[in-house]
Amino acid sequence: MAYEALYTRGRPKTLSQLVGQEHISNALARAISSNRLSHAYLLVGTRGTGKTSTARLLSKAMNCERVHDAQTSGRALDRKEIPCNKCDSCQNFDSSPDNVEFDAASNRSVEDVTRLLSTAYLAPLRARVKTFIIDEVHMLSFEAVNSILKLIEEPPPNVAFFLATTELNKVPMTIRSRCQVLNFRLIPQTTIAPYLLTLARRLKVTLHEDAAKKIARLAEGSMRDALTYLDQCYAMSDKEITLDNVNETLGLISDENLDDIISAVKAKDRAAVGKAITRAFRSGLAANVIAESLITRLRDIEFDMLDRNEKNFAELDKIIDALRTATGEMYGSGIPDIILEMALMKLVAPVQNFVATPLPVVQTSAPSKNLDEGRKIFYDVVNFLSAEDRTVTATTDAAAVTNFADDTLTLVFRSDALANVFKKNQRQFEQAAAQVAGRAIKFSVVVDVNLPPPVLNKMSEPYRSNLVGAMKIFNATDATKVSD
Repeated sequence: MAYEALYTRGRPKTLSQLVGQEHISNALARAISSNRLSHAYLLVGTRGTGKTSTARLLSKAMNCERVHDAQTSGRALDRKEIPCNKCDSCQNFDSSPDNVEFDAASNRSVEDVTRLLSTAYLAPLRARVKTFIIDEVHMLSFEAVNSILKLIEEPPPNVAFFLATTELNKVPMTIRSRCQVLNFRLIPQTTIAPYLLTLARRLKVTLHEDAAKKIARLAEGSMRDALTYLDQCYAMSDKEITLDNVNETLGLISDENLDDIISAVKAKDRAAVGKAITRAFRSGLAANVIAESLITRLRDIEFDMLDRNEKNFAELDKIIDALRTATGEMYGSGIPDIILEMALMKLVAPVQNFVATPLPVVQTSAPSKNLDEGRKIFYDVVNFLSAEDRTVTATTDAAAVTNFADDTLTLVFRSDALANVFKKNQRQFEQAAAQVAGRAIKFSVVVDVNLPPPVLNKMSEPYRSNLVGAMKIFNATDATKVSD
């Protein structure tokens, strides 16, 4: 016999086994006991929360002989008795021609629905009530929906409909208004994990508690997903399922690796962050998966801190915000790994904005008698260095020599930024000046925001005044272009 998946073996057999949906099972148990069941139900909820299983239970209960006897005698029924699973009707339910299950996702045309419902007006062959379970009803075409509308509005005797959907907003209001709506909730992790531990004991498998919690968190409220994950781990394990088994089987990053990354970030250790994130990438996981795993781990840490009445979440919140931003940047990017690495590195050592130390703004001094000699030395140095590397002398085009005395050459710039760039290469200029002049030459750097463009400094009067006037007339800022 072929292996049966856990999510089918673990399906509830009675209303009491409907895990995480007690509000529905209790209400249905009361309705069945008092024989006040509706002819049409709309079961709404996300995947794996028990919609189809509940529809099957209700369909069974409507035809269960023991349930019918209890209703006739007026005896209250317990959820464990609904249905009994012992009478002929319950045992033959899966093969009964009076129980019809239909997948609207793959049979959505009006012809498919008409063919399905063609027997609705015929009396049940064996059962008391003929039941139709239509899954993913929101996938039906407009015409197909209209074809079942009349049946639901005025149903034949002994016919019941169970419509299941994951998207209530796509179900027409004409259908919704004629059905009793059962809203299925996401199943909490605190409910899924104990159920998995109980199921593992039935399978004679040792499931560690931390492994059960990890599976429950991955399921995101879906019991079917949780059973599928457990089934996968069960198939790959040897009678014991540990947290490492879960991580390895499902291709997840270990909590230990995540904790190493978080600890390194909190310790401001750039090298440790690099090693930890590299180890995470070696697991073969995508950068966005690692980032999301980190966010989930940080969330778990914060909740553990709440349990210990700790309230200092500022640092963890900062890491979470940075990871959330990085995750958004990764989508559509060709370098998601680098985005994650840089986000973590910035948390370790934030990039400091460069703020240049402002140089004192001084007024230029009057030209000295040695100014021509100073200018010659300066431009010879510029030509000498330009032959080796033009980038070193790029800023000198905006400089002006205003004084040369005691072997100190005064160089003036119009902004702090240009002056600071020159100061980075000042030693190189002074070494070149010593070779050109044959003696040690020093540079004094000052800033004059009113410094005219260099081309004006080289002009004598009245040419200089004429060029300034021309610049004003043409509203020009480049004296070189105007002079040309």
